[in-house]
Amino acid sequence: MPRTTFRLLTVTLVTGMAVAASLPASARSEQRPSRPSLDSLATEDRPCDVATPTRVRFSPTLHAQLSDPDGDPVSAQFEVSWTAAGSDAPSRLRLGTTAKASGSAFSWKVPDTVPEGQVSWRVRAKDADGYGPWSDSRHQGRCQYLKDVEAPAAPQVTSPDVPLDGDEPVDVMGRYPSFTFATSSPDVTAYRYSLNGGATETVRPEKPGASVTVRLTPPSPGLLQLEVQALDEAGNISAPTRYTIRVASPADSVARWKLDDPAGSLFAGEASGGQSAWAWHGVTFGADGPSGTSATGAVTLDGTYATGLRAETTAADPTGTYSVSAWVRPEDVDRGMTAVSQTGFLAPSDFALGTTVGEDGRPAFAFSVPAPSGGATRVTGGTPAPGEWTHLTGVHDPVAGTARLYVDGALAASGAAAVPAADSHGYVEIGRELEEDGTHWTGAWHGDLADVRVWDRVVRSEEIADLGHRTPQRTGYWAMDTVRTDDSYTDTPGVGGGQSLILSGDAHLNTTDPLTGEGSISLDGDGDHLDSDGHQIDTGRSYTVTAQVRLREWAPERDMALLSQGGDEADAFTLRYRGDDLMWEAVFAHADSGDAETTTLTAPFGDDTCTFAVQYDSEAGEVRLFLNGSLTDSAAYSAADAWDAYRALQVGRDGAGQGGAHHLDGDVDEVRTYAGVLSASEIRELAEPGEHPDL
Repeated sequence: MPRTTFRLLTVTLVTGMAVAASLPASARSEQRPSRPSLDSLATEDRPCDVATPTRVRFSPTLHAQLSDPDGDPVSAQFEVSWTAAGSDAPSRLRLGTTAKASGSAFSWKVPDTVPEGQVSWRVRAKDADGYGPWSDSRHQGRCQYLKDVEAPAAPQVTSPDVPLDGDEPVDVMGRYPSFTFATSSPDVTAYRYSLNGGATETVRPEKPGASVTVRLTPPSPGLLQLEVQALDEAGNISAPTRYTIRVASPADSVARWKLDDPAGSLFAGEASGGQSAWAWHGVTFGADGPSGTSATGAVTLDGTYATGLRAETTAADPTGTYSVSAWVRPEDVDRGMTAVSQTGFLAPSDFALGTTVGEDGRPAFAFSVPAPSGGATRVTGGTPAPGEWTHLTGVHDPVAGTARLYVDGALAASGAAAVPAADSHGYVEIGRELEEDGTHWTGAWHGDLADVRVWDRVVRSEEIADLGHRTPQRTGYWAMDTVRTDDSYTDTPGVGGGQSLILSGDAHLNTTDPLTGEGSISLDGDGDHLDSDGHQIDTGRSYTVTAQVRLREWAPERDMALLSQGGDEADAFTLRYRGDDLMWEAVFAHADSGDAETTTLTAPFGDDTCTFAVQYDSEAGEVRLFLNGSLTDSAAYSAADAWDAYRALQVGRDGAGQGGAHHLDGDVDEVRTYAGVLSASEIRELAEPGEHPDL
C-alpha cells in the first residue's frame, strides 16, 4: 500500500475515532432556554394580551417567568417597540437582566422615555450557550399595552327622584332614590362615588362608555354632597362632579295605632286620623303600656281563635321598602303568635311580626315576608319571656335584599329576602294573621300590645334604637341601713318596697363604720352572703347593677365575688376580685353552661373601698365595667350572647347554681339594679359620696 494512502486512512480513522469518542460529550451539551409562553407574561398585574392593548396610566412594569430545559441559570432580555408620532420607522429598546435560577420571575420597569401610545413587547431567555427564542416566535404574537394619560370627561349625573342642587328639602330618607351616571368618554369602565366624603363605592357599566344607575339612601338628614368621578381602563380619573342635596328629616309613619284607647273602646284610633282598627272578640283596652317609654297604654288580647283588630288599610307595599314596629308583652311563648301583620283574603301575609317556636322548642321573636316562589322568608332572634315588654321592629329592604329584625332597638337577625312578585290588597291585622292559603286565622296573640307603627321606608338603625329605648327603671335599691329579723330569716329591705336581700351565714349590719349612710352589711368570707327574694335582673336585656365594697384586708390573696346572677351551671355575670392578679374582673358567660364562652372586663385594684357598676347595653351590643364612676373596660357582647339567668341576685358570692363560691370578706353597701342602661353621668353621680335615693 502506498505510504500516502496509509496516512490518509490513518487520519481518517483517527478522526473518525475522535468523532466517535466525542459523541457522548455532544449528547450532554447544553440546550438553549425555552421559548416563553404567553401565559407566563404580564403587563403590570394583567395577563399578556396580543390582540387588545392593555391600557396603563404610567410606564408599566413587564413580567416574565423564564426557564431552561437543563435547569441552568438564565437571564432575561426584554424588548419594547413603538412607532413615534410622525415617523414610519419603528423604534426599539432592549434591556438585559442579571441571571437567576431557572423558573424565576423577571421584571422590567419600562422607562418614561418610551412615549405615550401603543407599545408592543416581547422577551427571551439567555443561558451560557446563548439566547432562546423570542416570546413572539412561532406566530404567538407580541404583548401590547397602550399608555394613556388623558383623564376622561367629568361624568353627568341625573335623577328622576331628587332635584340636584335644589333649594327645598326632599323626603328621601330610607327611600333609595335613583341616580344615573353617564359619560361622553368612550373608554370609561367605572364610576366612583361617595356621600359626604365618606367611603368610596365603585360601579361598572355593562360596556365601556355606558351609563349606570344606582339607588342610594342618604345616611342622615341635612345637606348631602354627592361626588362622582369617571375612571378609564388605564386608571385615569376624571375631575369630580358634585351636587348638594337637601335631605328632609325622616318621614313619620304612614300608619300608627297607639292602642292607648280608654277601657271599653270598640276600636283603636289611628294617630293621624286614618283608618281605625276595629276590635273583634277577646280584645280589652285599658292596660298599662311599657314603663319608661312614650306608650301610655296598651290593649290586651286573650289568644282565642281570631281575636285581634283590623284596620282596613294597606299600609305597606310588599314589593317596596317598609318597616313595622310594636311593643309586645306575650303571656304565652309555647306557640307562635302574631303581633301585627298585613294580610288579604286567599293570600299569604305581606309581612308578620311576632313570635315563633323553633324546632328545638325554644321561643324566639320573628319577622316574616313572602318569598317570590311561595312560602315565606323568616328571620328570628331574641328570646321572648312571659309577661315582659319587648320592642320589635321588622325592616324590609329590597334594595339591600334583606329582611331585618330588631329586638329592643338592637339588630337581632338578618336574612336574604327577594322582592315578592305582586302588590298587596291586604289589610293591617293587629294580633293575628291569615294562614298561607288565606282562609283561616292563625297566630292569635295572647298578651298585651302597644304602639303599632308602619312606615313606607327603611327606618334607620338610629331611629330604631330610639324607638326601642326605655328610660332605665330602678328595679331594686338596698341602702343597707337597717335589717329585719323574724323567726326564719334576717333581711335588709329594699328602698321604696320591692324585694329584700336575705342575709345568710354570719352576715350582719355594721353601724359602727358603715360605708355610706347609717349602715352597711359585713361579711366574713366564710359562707356569708346575701341574695334577693327571687329573680331580680333580666340579664337577657339591657341592665345596670351597682354596689359599693370595702375589703377587710388590703390586697388579699384569694378570689372574692361582690355581685353575680346565674343559672344552673354558669353566671350570666359575676363581678369579683382576683387575688393572684390584684385586679377586679367582670365575667359574662354566653350561655348557662360550664364550658360556655365568656367575655371578661377588668379594672385595676387600688383603694380597698370602691364603687362598681356592671352594665349590659343590648342596643350597642356591649358590656361595660365602671370603677368609681369611670369606665375602665368594655367589649362587644351581642344579643345572641345574652341570656336571662333565672336565679336570685347574689351579693358576696358567685356560682350559686353550684352551691356558691368566692365568698367576700368585707363590707357591702348601696346595691342597685336597673332595667336599662344608666348614662355615664348617672354612674358618676352614684360614685359620689352619699346615698342618692332619687337615682
